[in-house]
Amino acid sequence: MRSARLFLGLVAAALLAVPPAAFAQTGDVQIVEVNTSRYSDGGQVTMVVGFRGLGAQMNPADLTVTADGGAVENLVVEPLASSTVPVGVVLAIDTSGSMQGEPIEAAKAAARSFVEQKRPEDFVAIIRFDEEAQVIQGFTNNTPTLLNRIDSLSAAGATAFNDAVIKAIELFESGPAANLQGNIIILADGDDNGSQAAAAEVQEAVARTEARIFSVALEPPAEFEFNPAALEAIALQSDGLFLSAPDPSQLEGLYGQIQSEINNVLVARFTVPNPAPGEVTFGVEYAGLSAQSVAPVTGFVTTTTVPQVVTTVTFAPPVIQVVESSLPADPRTLATIGALGTGAALALFVWVLFGRKEEEGGGAFAKRLAAYGRRGGEAQEKKSLIDRLPLLRRFSQAAEAEVKKRGLLAGMNSTLEQANIPLAPGEAIMAAFGVSIVAGLIGSLAYGPIGGAIIFLLVVLVVFGFIKWTGSREKRRFERQLPDTLTLLSTSLRAGYSLLQAVEAVAAEAPDPTAREYGRAIAEARLGRSVTEALDGITERTQSKDFEWAVMAIEIQREVGGNLAEVLQTVADTMLQRNRIRGEIRAMTAEGRISAFVLGSLPFLMGAFLWTTNPDYIMPLFENTFGLVAVGVGLFLMAGGIFWLRKIINIDV
Repeated sequence: MRSARLFLGLVAAALLAVPPAAFAQTGDVQIVEVNTSRYSDGGQVTMVVGFRGLGAQMNPADLTVTADGGAVENLVVEPLASSTVPVGVVLAIDTSGSMQGEPIEAAKAAARSFVEQKRPEDFVAIIRFDEEAQVIQGFTNNTPTLLNRIDSLSAAGATAFNDAVIKAIELFESGPAANLQGNIIILADGDDNGSQAAAAEVQEAVARTEARIFSVALEPPAEFEFNPAALEAIALQSDGLFLSAPDPSQLEGLYGQIQSEINNVLVARFTVPNPAPGEVTFGVEYAGLSAQSVAPVTGFVTTTTVPQVVTTVTFAPPVIQVVESSLPADPRTLATIGALGTGAALALFVWVLFGRKEEEGGGAFAKRLAAYGRRGGEAQEKKSLIDRLPLLRRFSQAAEAEVKKRGLLAGMNSTLEQANIPLAPGEAIMAAFGVSIVAGLIGSLAYGPIGGAIIFLLVVLVVFGFIKWTGSREKRRFERQLPDTLTLLSTSLRAGYSLLQAVEAVAAEAPDPTAREYGRAIAEARLGRSVTEALDGITERTQSKDFEWAVMAIEIQREVGGNLAEVLQTVADTMLQRNRIRGEIRAMTAEGRISAFVLGSLPFLMGAFLWTTNPDYIMPLFENTFGLVAVGVGLFLMAGGIFWLRKIINIDV
């Protein structure tokens, strides 16, 4: 009997000696994400495959990908470290009173080491929990900011463990963080004794999240009771890891193990040869492990050759019937019908002028670039409508010459290019004045010569204002994308790409307008310009001071040498902070901007309302000298007030 008891005791001691994490580390492969947003472009798919509990770095060459059981095409697999897939990590750190002294310092050192080793694409948030759970830093990839937040941690109070878990999960459920690959690392050295949330609420939150939870249990001193069952339960429920450390000095090693597990991800890019919309079953296989995921796809258009069918049709002689009719007797009605017909004809002309270029697959800029690739024996490019009509061509050339004479040609070219409008200055002026003349004619018929002149001027201002606004919008979009663009350039350079290859990667991966501008820079580089000159061209078209600084940094680095990837990353971090400050300023000046808009537009809207509803009331302003002087003074004061309000709300950063 004693021998049996001794044997059972030894078995129990052996089981207790095995780390709890050993039971959680079963090999598994999972399809973490299937991105089909670019499926319409020939079936392009990006897939993120995670490996859990295998413990070794994955070999991209051993990954097999299938779609509906068949092979995929153009498969490219790379590890997470070489990709730009964003990863999110929440560091939840116990700062209760039992962590005072060596434990809190070891926890801070482990967190610092984790942050210092992360990728630029990794976003980290920090939660401290003692009497309450508090987010002391939202998601950011700014390493110095994260290190400052970690250094500010101190230990005191109770342990709000449940609240911390729920708050960490909620960070991934809203805003841009919902698109991150979610991971939560929670460190605790004691049982929950200060949370408002119950254990059942924690289990419910863990069940609905897709984030992995890595639990780290730090065994406290003997006077503190601690049961790590709750930590182990949420780690196993989320398919994460549970690790335990009896000594605080082991925390840094455990955090390193977790970081290796998070980075044990492969990113696969491929095309699916299935143009039909519907659902596709994607499968992966690695070292005998497999996983599947079903994702809806939009389908894509394929080019097919349809045989031509020639049909002979016999037409009967037309029957011509003469009907007597009389024209309307009212000349005003005739003039209105004539003005509307002229407007319809001009609208058709504008549609032909702008719409046909896109349908023929190139636009003005693409056709000009296509000329560099022609061979001598090929047919010449078809002439545009303006070239085929001498009157329109002469008007366009005269307008462009007039603009050039006044020194405005470069500015108009820059504005049109910034707004991505493929027109020459003369063509844009002709289109704008054509629409304005028709609007003025219709206005003169309805409201008299003065009303027609006012409508003509308003339409001219609206057209050119719309072009200017479109250019400003494209510039703002370009500058908002600039930090991510520079980060992509820096990452590509770190991966061994040349500067031209890095620019090509941006043109392929970035959204518009960045992709469009970088694509044009690639075309210019292939036509003989240097890469820096092509990037200077982007600066001239976008009029972006931020990008001008980035190009200046590239030129300086190419002259004096140095680590260009590090320089670009520094510039990207600086611009990211400037964009954040700009956003805060816009939020604080929102009330002033809406007030300026209302105060600036209200007099003009009221004048237009009175002009259309009761013209007799407002006409005296335009029929006598005193009224005209009052209108002039009012417009002058309005311009001064608008200028003053703009100076107040526009703050340069």
